[in-house]
Amino acid sequence: MPEKTTNKVCPGKAFDKASEQNVRAALIRSANQCFTASDYDSVSIRLIAQQADVNMAMIRYYFGDKLGLFEAMVTEQIQPIYQRAKALQKSHDKPTIADLITEFYQTMIPNPEFPRFLFRLMNSDGSSEAKGIIFKLFTPIVDLTPMPKQLLEECGDFDPMMVKMSILSLMIFPFVMPLSMAKLHGYQLNDEFYTQLAKHNITLLQQGLYGGKQ
Repeated sequence: MPEKTTNKVCPGKAFDKASEQNVRAALIRSANQCFTASDYDSVSIRLIAQQADVNMAMIRYYFGDKLGLFEAMVTEQIQPIYQRAKALQKSHDKPTIADLITEFYQTMIPNPEFPRFLFRLMNSDGSSEAKGIIFKLFTPIVDLTPMPKQLLEECGDFDPMMVKMSILSLMIFPFVMPLSMAKLHGYQLNDEFYTQLAKHNITLLQQGLYGGKQ
């Protein structure tokens, strides 16, 4: 069946700025759906364009190629993490465990599929270009979250690097846990569960690291 193009926006067609923003946003939404549902290498720009109901040439127009669209999609997903981390550092002289975990969960809960996608991508054999984008975009926020250096230094007799790994494990694993494993253990991974778990992990870490004094 030939591809329908009558309702799709094409380069050269006159449309206002709002329409341009809508087309770009539609492509990013479609990319998010496609990339999180499948492997990077198996997703085509044709599929993304079809999902967005936009002419395939618009991907080249706005993003250059599939990798450019991928970078724009990931940037949109992690920008809130970076902004929250920066704001957190500015609002507190010494961020607390509660601050870090609360901010992380609030950012991840709206799109729990994204951490699973990152986990799958970074453990895949291929997709080297996509992995390069992930490293490039995440490098600036490594020192901001989940454990800034000034907080690591206050962990007493605990090894700071081991504390950092504990924090990473408690924060990230719930979002990458296979759904079948969660079901096996009686967990339903939804907003309510993640919110309750965030509070639990905060108490667990505060009492374990600081004896409930933080």
